[in-house]
Amino acid sequence: MNNISICICTINRQEGLKKLLDSLESLQIPHNTDIRIIVVENDLKSYSENIVKEFYSKSKFNVNYYLETRKGLAFARNRSVKEAKGSDFCCFIDDDQVVDSEWLTELVRCQREFNSDGVWGPNPPIFNKNVPSYIKQFYNPDIYDYGTIVKTAHTNCLLLRKEFLDKVDGPFDLRLNFTGGEDSYLISIITNIGGVIRYNPYAIAYEIIPDNRATIRYALKRTYRISNVGLIVNSLQNKRFSKLKVLPRLILRFCYGLLIVFPYLIFGRTDKLKGLIKIIDAIGGFAFVFGKYNQFYK
Repeated sequence: MNNISICICTINRQEGLKKLLDSLESLQIPHNTDIRIIVVENDLKSYSENIVKEFYSKSKFNVNYYLETRKGLAFARNRSVKEAKGSDFCCFIDDDQVVDSEWLTELVRCQREFNSDGVWGPNPPIFNKNVPSYIKQFYNPDIYDYGTIVKTAHTNCLLLRKEFLDKVDGPFDLRLNFTGGEDSYLISIITNIGGVIRYNPYAIAYEIIPDNRATIRYALKRTYRISNVGLIVNSLQNKRFSKLKVLPRLILRFCYGLLIVFPYLIFGRTDKLKGLIKIIDAIGGFAFVFGKYNQFYK
């Protein structure tokens, strides 16, 4: 029997949390597993507790709610791991997602087939309206073959062996509390101490994209954050990391973006964002080099 805790962190997203919980109720249950849902609200007051209690009153799952008043993603995720006492695995999902009915069975199937220490799955987008093809392309996740060993993964669709979480201090690093990237940094630590993370393209957790995120403005904002956080995480991973060494690559990326941005803006369709993304990606890197760290989750 495997004990699995589904860990959800939420803040000021009651409607999204309700949609996620409703989708979890339709899950197919993997053979020989005991499932528990842990909801950690990261706020000063319990805004979502009633939603969780109402769901629990009708649910087939054991559901626990906790309030974590220390602000930040790392604090919230660490609290969920702490409360997952007695679990063999923690399964992470975000409050702006809904899951496929076979999501958990596919994560567990892949884990058992390879006896892996974790399994990561894709996050295809769900839009509330028709959006341009270049916006769809921006949100489409990278897809790998079934069973591929991955060196990075995120807590948007991630099953992890609790034994490895308990080996890492935190386990989510508080230095990344407001920047994000705490999940990919944790995965790098786990893989460095011998953990193996596999990929299953059939373990699907959809990301719900609200209208205000289905825009060029938000795509560029997200690009800046990902670039900036990526270098922050790299600097923590590599003791020999040098800001000066990344400058030439950032300058080339910026120049390449300038070279292609205008033709794509005028003529481009599916690649309309390509030049702008290169430019903003480089700017996010420059910001890191000059000591400006994204605080998206503050």
